[in-house]
Amino acid sequence: MRGVPNNPVKCITCRRMNGCASDRLCHGCRLLSRPTRRKFGWTPEWDEILRRSYTNSTRREELSANLDNLQKQSGFTRNVILSRAVQLGLSFSKRRPWTDEEARVLEERSGEATVKSLATRLNRSHSSVKAKLKDLGLSARVSEGYTQDDLRQLLGASTRSIRHWLARGWLRLVNGRIPEASVLRFLRLHSEQYHLGRVNQAWFKGLLFPAFNRTPQRRHDFDPARAAYSAETQSSRALQPYGASEFESNSDVAR
Repeated sequence: MRGVPNNPVKCITCRRMNGCASDRLCHGCRLLSRPTRRKFGWTPEWDEILRRSYTNSTRREELSANLDNLQKQSGFTRNVILSRAVQLGLSFSKRRPWTDEEARVLEERSGEATVKSLATRLNRSHSSVKAKLKDLGLSARVSEGYTQDDLRQLLGASTRSIRHWLARGWLRLVNGRIPEASVLRFLRLHSEQYHLGRVNQAWFKGLLFPAFNRTPQRRHDFDPARAAYSAETQSSRALQPYGASEFESNSDVAR
């Protein structure tokens, strides 16, 4: 059996017949008997060095150099050292609070601009912007344009066709997405590459003909006065001697 020695003996700890003859311990008891070792063990001496690194630094460059020396001496990672400084209350970095105007910029531009561009515009770090987006319940993913899978479903095309169009330069990728302008250009210049019976009709018409997306006039918006005026106008035109209607022309031909 896996984990059991060929000639098992009774374990001196759990008293089961799955121990090894060399130390008379089973595998589980052997692991429990080993002393636990922490990878990064902070001692009072290391804490004192860390405190001096902060107290003796007047500029950020000096603090960075002191922490570099501590990192080389102790072998601790930078994140471990910074986390310990926070626990000891040594970190003097003050976080700039978010204003309502900055939050409004994130709400308006999230999904359109990348986190990097938002961080540059707001003069904040990349991590700060990502954390605030998460706090506001906003996605950091840029949603402008289409993914290859989105376009495959909308056009009813295969993945191979999408890759072929990208390789030929008929479609272009920007930050992993295909801009709408590129899709519109492809639809107009390469109509032989896709089948109209397979495309999403509502999306296709709305993209090529923006007026298709406008809300049509509803039945309850019908104006009786306007309709009566239109009917009266049509009747007066029919009585005029010039411009015979199509029905009258057909009657004259029949005669």
